[in-house]
Amino acid sequence: MMKNYQIADFIFGIHMEESLEIPENFKKFVIDTDEEVQVEYFLEVVDKLPELDGECVSQRIDLKVYKKDDLEYRRMNFMGMEESYGQYEEISQNQVKLYLKREFVHMINVDTVFVSLFAMEKRMLAKDAMVLHCSVLKVKSGVILFSGPSGIGKSTQAGLWTKYRKARVINGDRTLLKKENGRWMSLGWPICGSSEICYNEAYPVKAVIFLGQAEENDGRRLRYFDAIKAMISQITVNGWNPQFVEKIWNLTEDFAAQIPVFEYGCNMEEAAVDTLENLLLDILE
Repeated sequence: MMKNYQIADFIFGIHMEESLEIPENFKKFVIDTDEEVQVEYFLEVVDKLPELDGECVSQRIDLKVYKKDDLEYRRMNFMGMEESYGQYEEISQNQVKLYLKREFVHMINVDTVFVSLFAMEKRMLAKDAMVLHCSVLKVKSGVILFSGPSGIGKSTQAGLWTKYRKARVINGDRTLLKKENGRWMSLGWPICGSSEICYNEAYPVKAVIFLGQAEENDGRRLRYFDAIKAMISQITVNGWNPQFVEKIWNLTEDFAAQIPVFEYGCNMEEAAVDTLENLLLDILE
């Protein structure tokens, strides 16, 4: 049985056993449409993953990537485990086989595990969209994005804004950035990390704030090239693919030319909201 889904303007179908329970976040992207899907995925639970074929172009602790005849194959591992849990194989440009090892079926409802099977960032880039690691906060008519390394305080600062400014968290971990009608938008993404906050909603991006921890609250707008470097550090990039890297740079350059990017050192008190609000005063109006 195939169900159809849509992320941004990418419409795809998934063939899988009905008994498999996918993540709740992913269900928010299901659609009922007669429109033709752009890619079909065939998900199969197996006792043993098929052998990989082709040239190995990238090898990390958690991922191996192979290429053959312009098609891509991936094998995924959990960090710290040698045994692979899943595999991605392109049959053609619009058909993909996905394999999940049976002993890991209980993990399929974890959004990071499930979405990783689809190599979705590759499809998004083909649609001129990119995935940013950040908390998405709805403020007035748009969103501000809190970004930075894991543990830096993105959720904490978003929580302060929800408490003291009645703002609303749209996603606690990631967003999809895409330019629509000449305006950069934050779109729904089916991964939200430990925050468990994920809404399939779209809003214009007002600013990106790269957080740091500090006793005193202080921030500044980054210069153009510094903003690009900061953004690239938190965007999902397939480093083994030169075309992917080049396109991400081009998109990020366009983004940084239009959207203000700040660095902001702050504490965990209400004053952190006051100071940042003053810094963004003209932007949030």
